Amino acid sequence: MLFSSFVFIFVFLPVSLALTYGAAKVFKGKWVARLALTVLSLAFYAWWRPAQTPILVGSILFNFVVGDFIQKAVAQEKQRTATLWLVLGLGADLGLLGWFKYANFVADNVAMITGNPSTLDTIALPLAISFFTFQKVAYLVDSYRGEARKMSLLDFSLFASFFPQLLAGPIVHYKEIVPQLQSRRFGRLIWRNIMIGLVIFAIGLFKKTVIADTLAAHANPLFSSVSQGGQLDAGQAWLAAISFTLQVYFDFSGYSDMAIGAARMFGVRLPLNFHSPLRSASIIDYWRRWHMTLQKFIVSYLFQPMAVAFNRAAAERDLRGWSAFALGVGVPTFITFIAVGIWHGAGWTFVVFGVMHSIYLCTNEVWREQRRLLRRRLRKEGRELGDPKMWERGAYHVVTLLAVIYANVMFRASSVTDATSIWAGMTGLRGGTVETLATLPLDLILALICGTLLVFLAPNTQQIMSRFNPAYNWSEWRDVGRAPLSWRWTPNLPGLLFAGAALITGILMIQRGEAVFLYFNF
Repeated sequence: MLFSSFVFIFVFLPVSLALTYGAAKVFKGKWVARLALTVLSLAFYAWWRPAQTPILVGSILFNFVVGDFIQKAVAQEKQRTATLWLVLGLGADLGLLGWFKYANFVADNVAMITGNPSTLDTIALPLAISFFTFQKVAYLVDSYRGEARKMSLLDFSLFASFFPQLLAGPIVHYKEIVPQLQSRRFGRLIWRNIMIGLVIFAIGLFKKTVIADTLAAHANPLFSSVSQGGQLDAGQAWLAAISFTLQVYFDFSGYSDMAIGAARMFGVRLPLNFHSPLRSASIIDYWRRWHMTLQKFIVSYLFQPMAVAFNRAAAERDLRGWSAFALGVGVPTFITFIAVGIWHGAGWTFVVFGVMHSIYLCTNEVWREQRRLLRRRLRKEGRELGDPKMWERGAYHVVTLLAVIYANVMFRASSVTDATSIWAGMTGLRGGTVETLATLPLDLILALICGTLLVFLAPNTQQIMSRFNPAYNWSEWRDVGRAPLSWRWTPNLPGLLFAGAALITGILMIQRGEAVFLYFNF
């Protein structure tokens, strides 16, 4: 079920809270609360795809057993045994993900190259397989590194299936969540957590149903018209690109808020997954603040191991300067973000999307390296490189924003051909007039204005709720990306009116229809 649905808001969530806290109070045991929440989380998943629930359950059982073997081998200092179990576990997890997510894509492309029709039937993609697979991969690697400890099957099952983060993240680690689930406070009803969680959830609901879904209603027909052979002029093309960029921004931001808010109601602080990325002045910073737990995952488990290997290879070949930089930084960056693109989906649009961001990031890394070398040279001359001027900072923001918008067209388009057609419109190759913008529907105008103001001027949700330590790693991000406007929520009359208005407006807009979160497709 969707977070932004009547059945979740008025049935599942209140029933889950009542059963979890009620079980802890009646039976005087934290394990009963964990059991209740585990069963409810599995039921939440089964509501979507009952037939695919055994895949999730099987993944939980398999990784619990393998993780236990790895931890025992590490404790006994049997490094080879631990490595063998790790390879087995990663192979099974990634093999399962590869089969369900990419088998048809590979088979179809092989068929196209060879001219022989594919004999592979369409494979249904299990809901959230990318997210729960990466969580298990992180757990196995953390076990191998000695960062995850043995726990009961019940605790692991709740860690792996906790419904607020199950379907679209954040991708959580053992040390972030398990200690909270095992603490003495878990299962104790604390009304402060209910209040804070509800306010965060209300803000996310508003972002999703009021802004993202309104923009989707106008962006989707434009992209659909291109996939049916239509062409967009400059005004229409830019409208499609900007509307979708704001749509996916508020869709994922809204989901992230609702996940953090729902988890907080159970006394669990999830890590941040979204921190105003469109206010970034570089593509590197953008990715630090967009899907933050995915970025952390790929840096820890893909980029850093590759970078170490490539830097060692550069040293062995006695490479220096830009050659060493290209091999040690450029190559792993390029490979990593192609993998990120493919992670989002099995299609050439996602491959190209990954290549675009790989090029962006490599360019950004070269720019940073040049600035570092310039700073070092000036210091040798007794001078300092000053901070960028205001116009320079503005230019960095504009370039980053344009890069993201162009890549988002590829991300959203049905095919590479459709994306290039929209790019042609955006670059003015088909002309265009202001009349397109002058005749926009009122709801779209309001959504664009509201979305733009919130992106560039207003504090984000965690900044609004900063008095209440809104996320697991909030202290790391407290001073990052501060907004021009500042406001912190307090439980006084204005604060309660704000929360009530966000919640009621978000609920009323559900009546237009329940739209699936974009990241549910991955």
